[in-house]
Amino acid sequence: MLFLDMVRPLSLADGSFIHRYELVSNLARLGNEIHIFTVGKTSFSSMTNIHSYYIPPGNFLSLTLSYFRNSIFLLGSETFDVLYTRNPNFGFLAGLFCKNRCKRIIYELNGIPEDEKNLFREKSEGDKFSHPENRSSFSNRYFSTHARLKLFILKKALEFSDKIIAVTPGIKSNLEKGYNVPGDKIVVVSNGANTSLFRPLEQETCRRELGLDLKIPFVCFVGNLAPWQGVEYLIKAAPSILSRFPECHFLIIGDGVMKDNLLKLCRELGVENRFIFTGVIAYDRVPFYINASDICTAPFIFARNAKIGLSPLKLYEYMACGKPVIASNISGVSDVLEASEGGIPVLPENQGALAEGILKLLENPDLRMKLGSKGLSYVTENYSWYSVAKKVNEVCKSEIEARK
Repeated sequence: MLFLDMVRPLSLADGSFIHRYELVSNLARLGNEIHIFTVGKTSFSSMTNIHSYYIPPGNFLSLTLSYFRNSIFLLGSETFDVLYTRNPNFGFLAGLFCKNRCKRIIYELNGIPEDEKNLFREKSEGDKFSHPENRSSFSNRYFSTHARLKLFILKKALEFSDKIIAVTPGIKSNLEKGYNVPGDKIVVVSNGANTSLFRPLEQETCRRELGLDLKIPFVCFVGNLAPWQGVEYLIKAAPSILSRFPECHFLIIGDGVMKDNLLKLCRELGVENRFIFTGVIAYDRVPFYINASDICTAPFIFARNAKIGLSPLKLYEYMACGKPVIASNISGVSDVLEASEGGIPVLPENQGALAEGILKLLENPDLRMKLGSKGLSYVTENYSWYSVAKKVNEVCKSEIEARK
């Protein structure tokens, strides 16, 4: 299998790289020989059936050229059963130049890229000169052309692919309706958790390891501090929570573009001394923070999430550690909470509802234990990365058989 994509050193700041790392590792455990491209050192060196090809870091154009040059070199000497990618640009290039050396192309989609109109609007809203009267005709033409090119590449990548793996049913539905992709070409395979790494650990031990107070309650968020994560609603919920549990602290594990705004909001609400922003934490250290906490949160907002649903890594990792979850009532999140009985869904973008859910669990240790136990059992059985890789492996095998 040729894995034509970016595989970087693991970092909490980007769950997509965790996804790549875990999928590649577990596909190798299933006996596949895998060739991957990487822009940094990885932990694959101990696995004899994973072959890494280093690509120098650079901008998008230089990375694409490097991937293209190396893939052509590799494909000149070997034939691969499957070329697997999560990147539309590489899917497009593979369809043009690699069909003869790869029996099947599988494209994995974790979200729906905006169409031309949405891409243009997003850029415009971030531009202080966004009003048409203030924007040059050159800028209009540039971003419109860029949007059309991205949409063309995406559609071609979808067209060239023999199979598409979508991580949520919402993505599959959107591809069928918005991109006219046949439903039988799309397979839904959710994200997962590393249940060997993310597992219950003794809370007191974890708190001592991290230098955290042994007696006060901790509420945890893990993830990229991006606009769609809704961390601002957790901060806005804090005054209500602190009015009844004044010693409560909040762990914000991760980094991202929203960090400065979130710190500012903490100061404005006078809760900065109750929030601990850790920045990026090494992947294998994250379970210590989750296990040191009493409650874990995923306060996703409607935008970007409700349309296609979610298959969030953090949700599975929280539950794999046996922690109760308070999360937004959005497709893909509430479904898992309901099926597992491992947490409480709350209205998105509503700090009152979020505070109420957290307070309910802070007041009831027995309920926390009950929800955590049920979530642990459910995720271990259904959402380990090994089980996810087995599903992907079956898709690959069926495609190879179809080619014969």
